[in-house]
Amino acid sequence: MRVCILEEFTRLGGGQVYAMQLAKALTELGHSVEFVVTSDVKVDPGYPIRHVETSFKASYDPHSLLIDYLNFRKLRRLIGKYVEDCDIVINNHPNFIPYSKGPIVLHGLSFIDFIIDEWGNVKNDLLFWVLSRIYKMYDGSFMIYNSRYTMNLAKKLLPRMGIEPNNEYVLSPHYTISTEEIPQKEDYVLTVGRLEWNKGFRELISIAPRIRRRIIIIGRTDTRESKEVIRRLKAISNIDVVPDADEKTKEEYYKHASIYLHLKPNEHFGISVLDAIATATIPIVPRTGGPWIDIAEEGKYGLGYSKIEEIPELIDKAEQLISRERIHKNRERYSPTNFRARLNALISVIEKEYVK
Repeated sequence: MRVCILEEFTRLGGGQVYAMQLAKALTELGHSVEFVVTSDVKVDPGYPIRHVETSFKASYDPHSLLIDYLNFRKLRRLIGKYVEDCDIVINNHPNFIPYSKGPIVLHGLSFIDFIIDEWGNVKNDLLFWVLSRIYKMYDGSFMIYNSRYTMNLAKKLLPRMGIEPNNEYVLSPHYTISTEEIPQKEDYVLTVGRLEWNKGFRELISIAPRIRRRIIIIGRTDTRESKEVIRRLKAISNIDVVPDADEKTKEEYYKHASIYLHLKPNEHFGISVLDAIATATIPIVPRTGGPWIDIAEEGKYGLGYSKIEEIPELIDKAEQLISRERIHKNRERYSPTNFRARLNALISVIEKEYVK
């Protein structure tokens, strides 16, 4: 079958990594894959692209939201002609690309992500009402969730938006780095994420002097604020910043890190945390979001904190509190092989729904 994946590649985030994992697994299963890409293409997915000329702002300021809304309306008129010959169309970016005649993938509750907290509490009722009217088009859709955490948010809030899925499936991404054996570990803490303030770096600055280890931060410099983030982080004596590291460098840091620290409380899944488990690096994550619920399984395969002030003590006691061997052994829950098998089962269900 020809499978088309709707996406934007203005950056390389978790959603884009997921889209490329889908494409690779579908190809291995014998399907033909093409991307239908909106906005500027700044990342090459490595597959054929059908490019739709629109702009996209990966931001939630009023100006960016207005631009995205106008392009959403434009795409609603245009997108159909780009997918006419596709057997299955998977919409991996439904908050920006308006297409509901195929399964849609939710990475968190992306329709309203910026007006809810990590527990799914709505912070702006008026904007919630407006967005509900816009996204009502997805009522009756086949929903694919990237995590159980996302599914829980969806079950809580989609009905309030007037959206009732006709089918639901959880398909989480697989790890991108893995080791067969536990590597030799060094005495440093690793954290990986785009170099933006919303990734929790202000909070890290406040507690870093109490962490008695070197802290290495690897991240992409995708935004204008990245320079300021780097400057502020480098001012802390025990923090080293490695901007825009290549995959080989990142892999080496993962292999030898003793602890992985995740800072964002409302992470939808967290591939970076998954890569920590797959390299026998003990994860310390907020007690919210996909890293805690899906990956650490609420303490079975990682440590959790409720307050940022708890982190230094957890780092000091990590190896007394949890088994590195147990964490590493259970990485196969999220192996590429398991991902492909679950995707194959999902495609069988989708075929019955959409392929005539």
